Amino acid sequence: MASAGHPGMITDIDHPGLLDGLTLLLPSGAPAAGRVELSAGFLPASEAPCSTTYSEQAFVPRGPWRPPTCHERTLLYGRAAFGARPGDWIAVIPVPAQVLSAFTALRTAAAGGNEQTMRSLIDGPCGRTALVEAIRWAMTLSDPARLSVENPMFYSRTPVGNLTLTTGSHGQRVGLHVDSWHDSPLAARATAPNRLSVNLGHHDRWLLCVNAPLHVMERALRERGLLDGADGPRSGLGKRFMEVFPRYPVTKIAIHPGEAYIAPTENMLHDGYAQPHGQLDLQFCCRGYFRAEL
Repeated sequence: MASAGHPGMITDIDHPGLLDGLTLLLPSGAPAAGRVELSAGFLPASEAPCSTTYSEQAFVPRGPWRPPTCHERTLLYGRAAFGARPGDWIAVIPVPAQVLSAFTALRTAAAGGNEQTMRSLIDGPCGRTALVEAIRWAMTLSDPARLSVENPMFYSRTPVGNLTLTTGSHGQRVGLHVDSWHDSPLAARATAPNRLSVNLGHHDRWLLCVNAPLHVMERALRERGLLDGADGPRSGLGKRFMEVFPRYPVTKIAIHPGEAYIAPTENMLHDGYAQPHGQLDLQFCCRGYFRAEL
């Protein structure tokens, strides 16, 4: 049965609830209260505020947000099993003070909100020195058997209130999506490199994600006979899941200033969010085979 608001969307009569999927690892000793919230499901971006900034058929989280129930916390939080694959877990970790000190000038510029000043610093000696320190730290998080850091870079942008942050090559926001830098087949997505992202700004930013990895989404659709023609991990699978289960919750995880997340962005639907605050949202990102035993 199609919903009235979005032609082709299937009303999720058989709503699966929160599935047992990715394990969320939070900083040791840090309070979990208020760190994680769940949405009311997915919303076609065409029905959202600022819909003209989104690409066709994009999806965003549907409000309102709420704290997870006790049962949902049991499904979300845990400890990664020994030898867990990169695509099985998400971690939030503190960045050492000595590493953050290399970004002092960049963080000051972020507080000033001047994008031109920030770009000049990133492209100059200050940015290059900070980049080296960031890469060195990222290497200490890497699996010793696969010591590599791919595509290290800084991002800075001014949050303007959109429900998600990522903009595609076409200039429009893509909404919840799966990365495909390695373009792995579905069976190999859980072993693809994961992503390290450091919040270098002065305000919280949020990782938005679906806790069900791609193979769990695939199984949920296949068991209901709704997978045909949508098993492509690049975009088809995630889009079909959001169409079929529009009330499945998106998980929103707060990343405080001076914290980082490691996440399998090639194995899950995700995006970022930052509230408008007059400052730049500055982050360092790279990809690699980072360890769960942090």
